[in-house]
Amino acid sequence: FSQKTEGVLKIDQDSLVSKIIELKIKINEEVYASQFYSIQLYYGSYENAKIIESNTKKRFPEETVRLTFETPNYKVQMGPYRGFKKSNDLLKSVKKIYPAAFLIEPKNNL
Repeated sequence: FSQKTEGVLKIDQDSLVSKIIELKIKINEEVYASQFYSIQLYYGSYENAKIIESNTKKRFPEETVRLTFETPNYKVQMGPYRGFKKSNDLLKSVKKIYPAAFLIEPKNNL
């Protein structure tokens, strides 16, 4: 037979451990993101970036569109995409609307 007991387990850990874990998660996210293609639509002012982000989400509702800040400008990108073919095919459609759009290739950091 078995008994079920409930209790509370308290773990005390140095705050440095939490900081190290957060840093590791951030590094893993950056490495993961660097293994995929993205399409850059815009690089410039915040106002224009917000407009382009909004319009792109309406035109391509099934795609991930993100707005990020890179000093001193904002950029709007689509993706990530695992393969070249899918990202390049989508780029052709995107260029009809945003002729300056371009493909960002994965970083070869392995």
